[in-house]
Order: sequence, then structure tokens, then C-alpha cells
Amino acid sequence: MSTSVPASPPTVRFAALRGRVPLPWGFVAGVAVTLALANAFVVVAVQGAIGAIERAQSPFTSWLRLSAILVPVFALAVTLALARADRRGRRTATIVLLVAAVSAAVGIVALIISTAYDYHLQSQLLTKSSSLHTTHLIGASGATNSAYDDGAWSPEQRDTLLTDVKGAGLGSVVLLAGNLFLVAWVTALRGGQLDALRRRAGRPRSAAAPR
Repeated sequence: MSTSVPASPPTVRFAALRGRVPLPWGFVAGVAVTLALANAFVVVAVQGAIGAIERAQSPFTSWLRLSAILVPVFALAVTLALARADRRGRRTATIVLLVAAVSAAVGIVALIISTAYDYHLQSQLLTKSSSLHTTHLIGASGATNSAYDDGAWSPEQRDTLLTDVKGAGLGSVVLLAGNLFLVAWVTALRGGQLDALRRRAGRPRSAAAPR
């Protein structure tokens, strides 16, 4: 015959925001570090492929520096996503999708900022180069060719912008798919249990039946 004992106060590893929701520290830390390393790698890879040459001199150092910057950002993003999902009682699959979507948004924003800065540097370099190598195409009427008469925006700048936009778009797809895979992988390493703390905190413990 089994007897029940009073439930002991739950061990709260992390109290999230207003609701003081217990969250798994190990999952938050593991996902934050993993996503920071992976997303920083994609950002640096895109920058090395289509970015400004000034920023492509030390990719390994850039990767480490960006990863260190992104770790706390991803930790905060994952914490907010888990806290919101926990308060609404989401299932594990839904939580994985939510965390992946939030983390992908963070990575895409970082990629867009990096690409925009690359284009700024590239545009400056093209502007300086155009002053040294100017080409005027004269039509039959003696006027300058309109294709090269577009204010301060040269064809080279337009082509560079188009390349940067395509690179950012492709990188965003890679980030979205990669983040979903990584979040699911870390979740699988935990046995697929993201709400174990919540269930353990709310479940009374009973003494084993004597044999």
C-alpha cells in the first residue's frame, strides 16, 4: 500500500520574467552557444563570398568575435520564446518551431546588418574608383548614354546591390533551415523534453510502495 508525502518545494533553476516560469538552463545555454556559432559562420561565409574586401582579411577572428556577440542575444531570444511557449502550454514540437523561428529572425537581422555595411563599404569604393576611371558613352545625338547617366548611382553599384541582396536571401534560407535543424538536434539530445522542469515542479512525489 502506497502512502503519499507532502510535495517538497520545487527547485526552480530559472525564473523567467513576470511569470517566474522555470526554464531548462542547459537547453538555453546549449542552444544559445550552438546557434551563435552556426549563425556567425553563415554571416561570415556570406560576407567572404560577396562582401567588402576590407572585412574579409581575418574570417576566423571575425567568426569568433561575432559568435561572442551573438551568444547573449540568442540566450535572451531563446529565453523569451521558451517563457512564452511555457505559459501557453505548448507541445514540444511547437516549442521547437517557435525557438527556431525566433533564433532565425535574430540570425537574419545580423546577416542583413552585415550585408548592408558591406554594401556601404563597396559603394564608397566604387564611388572613389569611378572618379579615377570615368567612361562616357556618346550616342548618335552627341548626348551621354542614358544607361550611364543615373545620378550618383552607377551600374556597378546597382549590380553590387543586387548581388548583396541575393547573397542575403540565400543566407537567410540557410539560417532558417539550419536553426530548425540545430534546435531540433539539441532537443533530441535532451530526450525531447523541454518542459521537464515544469512537470516536475507541479507533480507531487509519492513514496514507493513497500515490498
